[in-house]
Amino acid sequence: MRALAAHYQKHPELFEQQTFIEDAEFLKEFGIFIPDKEHFMSATLKVWPEDFIVEEIGADGKVETISLGSSEPSGEGKTVFATLVKCGLSTIEVVEDLCRILGVAREDISYAGIKDKDALTAQRISIRRTTPEAVRIVSSPYFFLKDIVCGKGVVEKGRLKGNRFTILLRTEELLDEPHNSEVMARALQAVQEKGFYNFFYLQRFGTPRLRNYEWAYHILLGNYRQAVFDHLTAPSTRELGYFKKLRGEIEAKFGQWAEIKKLLEPYPIMLAHENKVVDHLLKNPEDYAGALASIPDQITLWMYALASLFFNQKISFNIERNQEPPDRLPFFLSNDKADWDVYRATLQKYELYPPPFKNLRPFQVLLKKRDAQTKDRAKIIKGEVTDKGLLLQFELGKGQYATTFLSHLFNLTAGKLPEKISRERLDTKALVGDLPIAPVIERFASVIRIKGENAFEGLLEKVSE
Repeated sequence: MRALAAHYQKHPELFEQQTFIEDAEFLKEFGIFIPDKEHFMSATLKVWPEDFIVEEIGADGKVETISLGSSEPSGEGKTVFATLVKCGLSTIEVVEDLCRILGVAREDISYAGIKDKDALTAQRISIRRTTPEAVRIVSSPYFFLKDIVCGKGVVEKGRLKGNRFTILLRTEELLDEPHNSEVMARALQAVQEKGFYNFFYLQRFGTPRLRNYEWAYHILLGNYRQAVFDHLTAPSTRELGYFKKLRGEIEAKFGQWAEIKKLLEPYPIMLAHENKVVDHLLKNPEDYAGALASIPDQITLWMYALASLFFNQKISFNIERNQEPPDRLPFFLSNDKADWDVYRATLQKYELYPPPFKNLRPFQVLLKKRDAQTKDRAKIIKGEVTDKGLLLQFELGKGQYATTFLSHLFNLTAGKLPEKISRERLDTKALVGDLPIAPVIERFASVIRIKGENAFEGLLEKVSE
């Protein structure tokens, strides 16, 4: 951040943000078609972290809350279980931190699902090859661990019932005005009566760049060099101008790995995966497959993104022809030929039929028979119209995106905050009748920022002091 602040001081124009509206036209690229979306109002999420709260519902139905809890361990066994409450980091980033703090391997930490980065979230995790005392004293401004229990087994991936969401959708327009309330009521009625289409939303495609499915495509074709090249150099409309410029400099030096490492080195967290890829290429200059294999979790996510794109396109193909899609659709990342044939036309269009899965051998991508519902329902617990927008508390089953559900109600915005959006903070938990959120907010005070805040100005002030 200090390095970026220095660049900002010289070229502030490279750090200007834009507002992006995820409307019907924009979502086409990701295979998403939602009927009547051209008539929706816009809404903004995550102005403050407490605007977007995610609490995991375990397989037993227990909700892991974000509230402060006990850190005193109990129970016996070789596995340490704990509730992870975090703000400002993704689950994967927290796991990397815990591995470093506790001195355990990546495979020693398990969790049921990945939770949002720009949100307040709670989920159950398990840690092997450590002690409850070591877990109890773990400290980070971005997360804390509570309700520590020792036992047997591990938290299994996918073993959860779903998630409970408490979300404030901030709108520029007042929702209690007649026309707006009519549009809102119509959208809510539609999702309550018919459910919503279970599209994979934008976070599946790697925000802010939204290009990971392209890199997966090159990998599947065996074009490992192209996948590395695009991962390092391809700019995105949503990236800051500074990073677009940086990627242009990397492109100009592509193959000069020591020079590229100098460009990436100041950003070990923001560009962590690019750094790992280049670290491998410094030692093995032409081993592009090995470079990609150095970020195995990312390769898996990229491949899932490509499968999700095809899944989305298949649903939209039916909807646009006024046909209901089948209840469930498989993913093509499977050894079962019947699963590929569902996507035969799409795979042939991209010269991927039959899928050349041999090109995935250098990586840890599992070919497994999987499918997903094409339509689902949200269990709406509470809803309240405020002068800031719509406050909703609802539950979704596992594998469902809150943003997918909400995109059936509004055109969501990203990037720079629209001018008329309220910046006032609300205790969203208290408003829906839960425990007030103030103690948790105080715990994360050092890392909580309003969306779009210019952090560089604050850093420059500290440097000048």
